[in-house]
Amino acid sequence: MPSPVPFYLLCGSLGAGKTTLLMRLLEYWKSQGLRAGVLMNEAGEVSIDGPRAGTIAEQVMNLAGGCVCCDTKEDLSWGIAQLVNDAASDVVIIECSGLADPAEVIDAVTDLYTARLATLERVIALLHPIASETSHSSQYVTAQAIRCADELILNKQDLYVPGHWEGFKSGIVKQNPYARIWETTQARIDAAALLAPMHQARPAKQTNVVFGEPRPSSSHKRADYHPIATTVKLPAPLNRTSFEAWTKSLPKELERAKGFFRFAGEPELQEFQYAPPGTPTIAPIMLLDEPNPAIVLIGRGYDVETLRAALLSCMES
Repeated sequence: MPSPVPFYLLCGSLGAGKTTLLMRLLEYWKSQGLRAGVLMNEAGEVSIDGPRAGTIAEQVMNLAGGCVCCDTKEDLSWGIAQLVNDAASDVVIIECSGLADPAEVIDAVTDLYTARLATLERVIALLHPIASETSHSSQYVTAQAIRCADELILNKQDLYVPGHWEGFKSGIVKQNPYARIWETTQARIDAAALLAPMHQARPAKQTNVVFGEPRPSSSHKRADYHPIATTVKLPAPLNRTSFEAWTKSLPKELERAKGFFRFAGEPELQEFQYAPPGTPTIAPIMLLDEPNPAIVLIGRGYDVETLRAALLSCMES
């Protein structure tokens, strides 16, 4: 089976300029000879931005509704399969509406079946300091975009006076100390720098970025980066006692965990699910098409390497 293609999630405030940024990214991928597939998640039943993206992308598919719910998650997985298998996309990006919870998209794309086709590469949130979110739901979605992002692009800098802009930026940094900060006007950004591979830990001097150039980070202490979703492959069966003990030590910052595996000496495939405030569940399951054993961890603010090492230590030697 071919390697999964990189999947990018573009989210953020209503009217922040997401489609403008999307077009810049599509131009960049095209210049690199890559076939980009686009999933548009617009608020209305008729796609407005999709035709614009279609002038550059190899294939554009519309996910109706604007929000991402159980039904749309299935559409998302189907859309990724269509773009990868039928359109031969080298990279896939979804532009979420200002009504779509990016955490739901992350949950959908990290499904172990979907992960065979696409790997969550980066969550990019585009924000602006102009108050346009009047409803509680849109405010919540914007907060989720900030929290989940690997890259936080603060756009429309030209429309704000410096003092207010610094306050806006400071508030964003407090909500997500892990993402890089980019400050832009009209979503002008160095796409190559934005899309360059990120490492588990970066020098502090590289965490605040303007147009791809490092800048001092004297006013905000930034945490070492780690992705919001981490997949831990399990090449060997797990010891049941050890794994059950591991599930009792999950940190409070872990927001979601899920996966499939087998216990040593037991024939059944096991499904693991965890979504606080509920308790972790382990149950046998029968699947005709079994994914490779793995557990996906979603969340930030915990020691990902310690939790990963503790999980791997549950494998039978």
